[in-house]
Amino acid sequence: MALGTDQLVEKIETLDGARPRAKRKAAVRIEDIAALLAVEPQMQAKAAAGATPTKQEYDALLADTAKLQQRLLAVAEALRARLV
Repeated sequence: MALGTDQLVEKIETLDGARPRAKRKAAVRIEDIAALLAVEPQMQAKAAAGATPTKQEYDALLADTAKLQQRLLAVAEALRARLV
């Protein structure tokens, strides 16, 4: 199916986010989700040795969670900037 020039322009503008009514259909750029590439492959936290986690185990889990939240917030901010 061949697309006409107007259709191609519309599709490109939609992917680029240049069409105000189609901003949510814009393509996600790698730079927008780059923070996810920085997520560490290994967590610091390990399974609790006993029924109750130690302070060290809890702190490691908290640190892992905080790092992940920072990455997700960076992605959310990049996407918000494109939508606004």
